[in-house]
Amino acid sequence: MSHPERLLLPFVIAAAAALAMPAAHAQFSLAVSPPRFELATKAGVPVRDVIELSSDDPRATRYSVKTADWRLEPNGGVAFSDELAAGSCRPWVVIERREITVATGRPYRFRFEVAPPADTGPVECRFAIMLEGVAQALGNMPLPVAARVGVVVYLSVGDVAPKLVLTGAGVETVNGVATPVLRIRNDGTAHARLDGFLAGTDAAGRSLEFTPSTLPVLPGETRTLELVATVAGNTSTTVVPQYPVTVKGKLEWGNGQSMALEQRFAP
Repeated sequence: MSHPERLLLPFVIAAAAALAMPAAHAQFSLAVSPPRFELATKAGVPVRDVIELSSDDPRATRYSVKTADWRLEPNGGVAFSDELAAGSCRPWVVIERREITVATGRPYRFRFEVAPPADTGPVECRFAIMLEGVAQALGNMPLPVAARVGVVVYLSVGDVAPKLVLTGAGVETVNGVATPVLRIRNDGTAHARLDGFLAGTDAAGRSLEFTPSTLPVLPGETRTLELVATVAGNTSTTVVPQYPVTVKGKLEWGNGQSMALEQRFAP
């Protein structure tokens, strides 16, 4: 079997500090930090980083490691693929090894490198590093390990940037609840996430705050993002607004870009 990624010899790369982001937990005992990387470089300049893995399983656990392409589904789920996607940058990726063992109390620092060729034009490279438990035996009995996690990597090569455009707004049923949504198109060359909050009032006269979904909008995509309503001043308490709802404010993304929004929502 061919591998689009290459192996990284231990002496090729010095370990880099992992990004300070919350750990993501795979099924069962594997914890991964950071859950994703957002890196930048120039054509011809390799970039290196480290994934920190830890386990609370009393047994040392083996994991296979490989790269994958991925796409974001309409519902926000991530679909991973072993097949090379058109324009995939996975051939640029070098990984430390294809199988590792993680022991309790001994975090494993897994190193990887991405080396865009010198003639690479401005582009956002996206791939995932997949870790999957390898079946092990206890005596004569095989014990399957179901843990599987994908660490998503975004790498901006050269001058790329998102450009988000509001193409529509409305009310849709999300998990059985009428929810205000924004339809956002990305005309840029890099992904982005909306940030910020909108002040609003519902038909009951309640002062509410609305925050957008943090799902990324990839270049060339249009994505429907829900607005989550909370009590003003208490963002931990979500509420179901009574319609119609009016909102006003500014949402931000990328490097200081923003859009002003004043909208009325009604089913």
